Amino acid sequence: MQRILSAVKISVVCLLLFLLQDTPCLAWTVSPVRFEVKAQRGKEYTLTFSVLNESQLYQKRFEIQTDDWIIDKNNNFLRKAFSKEANNKYSATSWIKVTPQQFVVPPGETKSIRFTVFIPSDLTSDGEYSTGIFVGEKNIEKPPKGEKIVHIKQDTFIGVIVYVRVGAEKPEVILKDLKINAKPVSKGLNQVTILPTFESHGNVHSRARIKVKLEPVSSLVVKETKSKIIETNNSAKDLKNIKVESAEPQPEAKSEIKEFNAGELVVLRESEVTFPIDIPEALSALSEWKFTVNADFGEDGPALIGTKKYKVPYIEMPTQKKKQ
Repeated sequence: MQRILSAVKISVVCLLLFLLQDTPCLAWTVSPVRFEVKAQRGKEYTLTFSVLNESQLYQKRFEIQTDDWIIDKNNNFLRKAFSKEANNKYSATSWIKVTPQQFVVPPGETKSIRFTVFIPSDLTSDGEYSTGIFVGEKNIEKPPKGEKIVHIKQDTFIGVIVYVRVGAEKPEVILKDLKINAKPVSKGLNQVTILPTFESHGNVHSRARIKVKLEPVSSLVVKETKSKIIETNNSAKDLKNIKVESAEPQPEAKSEIKEFNAGELVVLRESEVTFPIDIPEALSALSEWKFTVNADFGEDGPALIGTKKYKVPYIEMPTQKKKQ
């Protein structure tokens, strides 16, 4: 559904980029962290975000970088500064000017940061352009008076994502594929992952809330016993020490239907993304399920629903080599 925006639309979605693992909880925040600007060619727009130092003891030093970013086919957020493959065909990075680019925020205080977006008058293609304003904390904090300890902080960035929409907007997303994978976690149990792939043919990004429903089709119990030949995909296979007892679904099986929220999907302009969804609990080998994935795009377009039946395979656990 095409949306006409007369003002800047702001909603909060935090994108934290951690350059090192085991980063401690941040004692500073940025708000808002997403801007959507409905713009016209040749015009200039000035906007503001805030950086809050939540520490009551330490001043914090910050620097700002503007950079391209993408969401790749595997649903990874990539910054061009750290990933050369993060090539944004519709970049707005050169349109952005931020002041100041380096600043200090005293304990418990807030600093307002202004940035200006200038839209080229000769822009040929309608649709959405994007960039990122990345606020980074300097990695050394001076200790307060009376302390001799220098606090070393790991480098972190919070990304302020800026979308600029020019001219006609055409959101269009399809559910291109729906795959399901499994891997063993213990004898007779598998971790199942659903892999829906979405593709955008539109000229703006689309956002959806993802919900998943599991319905049992048949239930099977796997127990240890003597070797037995069973049929698997029309071919006989000898599964050692496995016995399969199958049962038709019982009326009360409806109570086994499981539903859960799987998070938020973002599909960028003219892109493709696979959104991996891990089922929260392991499923029994050789049980059969009906999986339904519902992507609700709200105002961005109609909901996309994919359904697939899947028989959880029996996968032997890899044997561990004995240490010599």
